[in-house]
Amino acid sequence: MVLWGEWVDVDRMDPCKYQCAHCDALVGPDSGYLCDRHGGALGKVYICPNCNRPTYFEMSNDRTQIPSPRYGNKIEHLPEEIEKVYTEIRDCMSHQLYTAGVLLARKLLMNIAVDSGAKEGVSFVTYVNFLESEGIIPKDGKDWVDAIRQAGNIATHKIPSINQELAEDIVTFLEFLLRIKYEMPGRMARK
Repeated sequence: MVLWGEWVDVDRMDPCKYQCAHCDALVGPDSGYLCDRHGGALGKVYICPNCNRPTYFEMSNDRTQIPSPRYGNKIEHLPEEIEKVYTEIRDCMSHQLYTAGVLLARKLLMNIAVDSGAKEGVSFVTYVNFLESEGIIPKDGKDWVDAIRQAGNIATHKIPSINQELAEDIVTFLEFLLRIKYEMPGRMARK
């Protein structure tokens, strides 16, 4: 969504290439606001030329970007509810909320199963079996779906949090699954 309006008193600055967390575009704006102390830049706010929203860079911390760009990649042709959950997972990952992301990954699998014709309100194992029997998950993909189930159980019933590596692997698998189930058929339907 574009923020309509005009920023007042922006200055020209050195261009900065970054992925905008608001619109997912790779941009390189050269205007914004500078926070300066005794000739040293403490922070910069760049205005995205695509969506017109601000992004802050803290210069003293290896150029930390706030808000962080979304983790993973945007997937085309997703049903609205599935896109909402997937975007929420990506947002959790970009803010290092790995346990929350894994819990949502489990919910996303349930939503994919129901969107594909499974009955709503059944056990998670029933959803997994449905996804497998309908060929929605690849032949050797059941282990990955089971890993999501197990990680979700740990996140729900155990004290330790989910680590970054496991969460990233799960989101990578989900991205692959969403591309096969929704994006590629959507692209082929356009041709």
